[in-house]
Amino acid sequence: MSRERILSAIRQGKPDLQPLPDVIGFPSNIADADLADTFLTMVKTNGGIGVRANSLDDVRAQIASEYDLTLPTLSHVDGLDLNNFTPTENLRLLDDLNLVVLEGSVAVAENAAIWFNEATLGIRALPFITLNVVAVVSARNLVGTMHEVYKRIDLNTGFGTFIAGPSKTADIEQSLVIGAHGSKTMTVFLMP
Repeated sequence: MSRERILSAIRQGKPDLQPLPDVIGFPSNIADADLADTFLTMVKTNGGIGVRANSLDDVRAQIASEYDLTLPTLSHVDGLDLNNFTPTENLRLLDDLNLVVLEGSVAVAENAAIWFNEATLGIRALPFITLNVVAVVSARNLVGTMHEVYKRIDLNTGFGTFIAGPSKTADIEQSLVIGAHGSKTMTVFLMP
């Protein structure tokens, strides 16, 4: 069987999208009024920095004061043009990426997990290959628990991932190491 025939068979062999089974709801024990505070506390617990911002101008000013924007920077947030780096077909150039700014679709207060889908990421590797990640999340898109978030995720966007803070591992001499396998920092801006 030729390589092309094998690849063609694989492409045509994708299973149909199956609906998720009905699951009994698990109510959140986090009051709606406490979602933002709980979320920002968990961002810090996960090794990130959580910041309340009133506007994209606030976000832009904070980013400019915290990061060297002369280094390769890429923003996928509408209205926050900080780009001085253009992704190309040569993805090895992403090795030099210092900062990526992404918009989270929905975020979870109980663990600060933020959902990013293929539409907001552009290139799937962005949040994992850059040194620094900035996420912008609307407080309107906060939910209490992981059970609730799955009701809000659009499964038709293709790839998606939860990210909760910078890269962490504790398998090296059983000591917590931040940034060994991905971003060294993650700052989350919580917008109204």
